[in-house]
Amino acid sequence: MRSRGPRRDDAHQNEIYRDSIYYDDEYYADEYYSGEYHGDGVRYGTPLGRAGIVVRAARVVSGIVTGAVLVLMVLVCGAHYLGGDGSFPGPGTASVVAHVVAAVVALVAQVIADRRRGPISVLAAIVVVFTASILLVTQWWG
Repeated sequence: MRSRGPRRDDAHQNEIYRDSIYYDDEYYADEYYSGEYHGDGVRYGTPLGRAGIVVRAARVVSGIVTGAVLVLMVLVCGAHYLGGDGSFPGPGTASVVAHVVAAVVALVAQVIADRRRGPISVLAAIVVVFTASILLVTQWWG
C-alpha cells in the first residue's frame, strides 16, 4: 500500500522526522539501540530460531490426532442426530458429550502446542495423544 504523504497543514510538522540528525540528541543514545543483549538474553529484533525436530514431530503427530478426534466428534454427533428420529439406534448422550469434551481438550492443547516452544509444546502434544487414547479406550473399545 502506498503512503499518501501529509495532508493539508501537517506538511511542515513531518519535516522534523526526515532530518538525518534528529536522533543524534543525547536522549537517543546509541547504547539503547545498539542491539546488545537485554535482560533475558534475547536480542531485540532478531527472529526466534526454528523449533527442534522433537518439537516439530510432536506437533505433527498431535495435529493428525486432533484432526482424527474432530472427525470422530462430527461422526458421533451426526449419528446421534440421525438416530434421534428412532429409525436406528444412535450413540447416547454420554458418548456425544465425551466426544465433544475430548475434541475441545485436544483442540486447545493443539493450539498451545502450535503457539508455544520447547517442553510446553511437547507436553501439550502429549495431552492431545493422551486425550485421544482415553476417548478411544472408553468410547470405542470399552
